[in-house]
Amino acid sequence: MQISSVNKQVDFTEKLTRVLENRKDITIQKYPLEYKKGKYDFLKIASKDINPQDPVLLIRAGIHGDEISGPLTIEHYGNEIFDAAHKAGIKVIMYPIGNPSGFSAGLRYNIDNDKGEGNNDFLRYELEDGSLSGDLGEGKIPFQRFLWASDPSLAIHLPLETELMHKLLKEDPLNQIKGSIDLHQDYLTPNAPPAAYQYVEGNVQEYKPIAQEVSKICPLFNNQFIGAGYQTQINESGQIVGNPLESEAIKSDENASIVRYDGSLTDLTYRLGTPYNVAVETTGATPIDMACKVNLAWIYGFINLIKKHSVS
Repeated sequence: MQISSVNKQVDFTEKLTRVLENRKDITIQKYPLEYKKGKYDFLKIASKDINPQDPVLLIRAGIHGDEISGPLTIEHYGNEIFDAAHKAGIKVIMYPIGNPSGFSAGLRYNIDNDKGEGNNDFLRYELEDGSLSGDLGEGKIPFQRFLWASDPSLAIHLPLETELMHKLLKEDPLNQIKGSIDLHQDYLTPNAPPAAYQYVEGNVQEYKPIAQEVSKICPLFNNQFIGAGYQTQINESGQIVGNPLESEAIKSDENASIVRYDGSLTDLTYRLGTPYNVAVETTGATPIDMACKVNLAWIYGFINLIKKHSVS
């Protein structure tokens, strides 16, 4: 299947809904987000009848609106993903367009260019001296506890899409989530060739077989210093105008994994007890159809990991 781009003339939320709406084993819910510059629907698509004993796979895509491969993966392969998960006895909760206004406008952040302190903002760490941090890097900094970034005691401003995601997550069966996947694209690392890598939490070695499958699809961005996301400058239109800090880059391992506890969605799910957590990245130079196949390889790989985990 050749996937080249997204047609901005078609409402992608409606298009994705049409792709999946005939399924009898899922629910599709829409939540309105009202920005200063327009109203957009936020989608949640989930398996029906998630019972207390069911393992769950959480998938989120498109939190950065210019990163289109995640939503396109779900559009083109959504039925196959639900089929594979349900056949394995796994339920799915999917947030397919985490930033619908940014996606529609082709902007990294939302249509109002309101990123708060970062729209992928889910937790804060209270360090041993009582100070707060949203990023422990490779996780070597000791901390006392963590709090959701939406905890009222923190008084942190979150953009609308992230605030809603917090609310919906708290309604999900968080103790049943056995795998958490966040689909991204890296347009920030300068001069990066077509390649794939991943930010992970948990047992890195368990991800090696999936990385090996990915290497058959796309070159791995392994043994590279990657600083994507650190101090990136964004103008008032939501466009990137400054490179990240190279001094804070972390080196990927031989399987292109980077361990990073950065207050993101997968960091939160890890802290809540989810055993498998990954933020999948393909570089901006990677063809879209290849990037989607990388995303799909990780999703299928997590289905296999969760199945193995549930059986054991």
